[in-house]
Amino acid sequence: MIDTTTRVADSEKQIAAALLLIRVHLRNNYRPGQRLPPAVGAHLGTARALARRLKLPEQAVSTALRTLDAEGEIEMVVGNSLGPRILGPGEMHSDDIALDATVRQRIRTGYYHFGQALPTGLLGDEFMLSSAKVARALRGVVWDDWVRQESQGPYGPGYYVHYVTFPAPDVPTLTLAAPVALLQAAGPPLS
Repeated sequence: MIDTTTRVADSEKQIAAALLLIRVHLRNNYRPGQRLPPAVGAHLGTARALARRLKLPEQAVSTALRTLDAEGEIEMVVGNSLGPRILGPGEMHSDDIALDATVRQRIRTGYYHFGQALPTGLLGDEFMLSSAKVARALRGVVWDDWVRQESQGPYGPGYYVHYVTFPAPDVPTLTLAAPVALLQAAGPPLS
């Protein structure tokens, strides 16, 4: 009799093997921007077709594709009848654009300040992203050095604001009232 632990270990090995084989297959057969051929049922069809092509269990391939999506190597969009799209280096997943823009705007305006830990759980809730997908979405701000991922941060492991914002200088508001008053005080123009 096979115990549950052995079945779980075998399943994890199948998924790891599928992940490795799919990465190699994608690297050798597709360029960034290209889509995997869609099949009936969109992503499930793609997983089925890829499982047949690579001679792997369909469930392991399906899990591996979801992992590649969560890691930002491919983009699978729910409700999209096209197959998954290969993402290029530094290319942002379409689900990440809003979170990236919001974090940048909040840092720029001082809502998040230097040294503050980003509330990744709250960001995940706000943008309906899992923790793995929040990490994927923060890659751009980490790459641009607005945020640093620290394993030994002051509040534990997490993402910390590294970008320094400065308050806007007080600039006097220019109006036409002062120049008009000067002109009126000077009298009529000379002819």
